[in-house]
Amino acid sequence: MSPKRRATLLGAAGAAGFGAIWYHELTECAEIACFSFEYQGADDAPNKLDVQHTGGQEELRAGDVYFSEVVVDWESRETDTLAWSELDDEMEQGDTIDGDEVRLYLMTGTDILEILWRQEDDEEVIGAWVYDDDVR
Repeated sequence: MSPKRRATLLGAAGAAGFGAIWYHELTECAEIACFSFEYQGADDAPNKLDVQHTGGQEELRAGDVYFSEVVVDWESRETDTLAWSELDDEMEQGDTIDGDEVRLYLMTGTDILEILWRQEDDEEVIGAWVYDDDVR
């Protein structure tokens, strides 16, 4: 094999290796929990926000993960903080949310939704969605 061809192959292998490391760092979740969001705005109905659990360092139970600012009554514009298990009819409080998705309904004007993790007497914000009007 010629030195030029060998150098090209080594360079390509090195680039592929660094690319794989970069991709792993982007997709690895080093947080307590990681989530992805898909937002769908509406004019005369609640906005929809699909939240998917995508990974994390902790195994979370559906009864311990809460969302703030969720619509409970559209007509009266009432919102509340609800558990994942309250929003997904197929999940019990003790079920883990590993990779699961839930749909939330939000009022127009809700700019921040916090994801809370409650354990005994402690509550911790483990994620948040922030409205970005450039995403439509």
